[in-house]
Amino acid sequence: MTNKVIHISYLEDHDEIVDLFMKSNNKYIICNKHLRDLSVDIDMENEEHKEEAINEVIDLILIILRNKYLKKYIWDNYKKLKDKEKEEIYKEANCLFDKKEPFIINTIYNKLTEVAESEKDLNIDGFFRFRMRDFMVYISIISDIAFEEYLIRKDKNQFINTLKFFIESQEQKIDLLIIHIMRNGDFRFYDKYGDEINNKESEEMMSMIMKEDLNLEDCLISVLLSLCPKKVEIIDDLKNETSKEIIENMKIIFEGNVNIVPKK
Repeated sequence: MTNKVIHISYLEDHDEIVDLFMKSNNKYIICNKHLRDLSVDIDMENEEHKEEAINEVIDLILIILRNKYLKKYIWDNYKKLKDKEKEEIYKEANCLFDKKEPFIINTIYNKLTEVAESEKDLNIDGFFRFRMRDFMVYISIISDIAFEEYLIRKDKNQFINTLKFFIESQEQKIDLLIIHIMRNGDFRFYDKYGDEINNKESEEMMSMIMKEDLNLEDCLISVLLSLCPKKVEIIDDLKNETSKEIIENMKIIFEGNVNIVPKK
């Protein structure tokens, strides 16, 4: 047996998804809306042809996973949330999906090769319900992790906005605060003259932070609350995701009054 035509039947709620998929450059899958199926011609003895044809089916399944099952789980399980919040969780879940896509593709590939070897028909919903039943739990895990990430980010944004409001409402104690993010993750603070700031309040806060075993970002926040600067300059020697996030937070708090400067 050289060639094998596999029919992929789909249901009403897949129409838009199939249309989305068929807009891509498919070489092997043909859509027959009258018969409500797709068909893929797989040359079982031509490894390159076989791989390409199966990969097209995988692309279709990935689109269905993202646009139906991932979205459906979020909308069904977080009913109390507003649609805008669900969209945020769905966006986060898609990012997690991207990171795990090689594992997901490998799982689908193993299941599809079984179908290609032994069957002539592939019912999409049946494929997910039976052959991918254990894997569908993974979709719920991705969604739940995305939900947790959303809550963490929401709480952090609320905190940042509260901090911004507090600093804006206080009397500004210095015109310019220079924050030097060191390579080891420590902070150094300087005034506009380049003199290091070691006032009593910041020393007491640093002592409390060390005693309570808080992180260095808590130290930064404490100094901001203590000094309430008008403007901020940042020297970033760390240059990683942590320092990037700190800089973004400073931009939110001080809006246009943050400059990134090179080390002098």
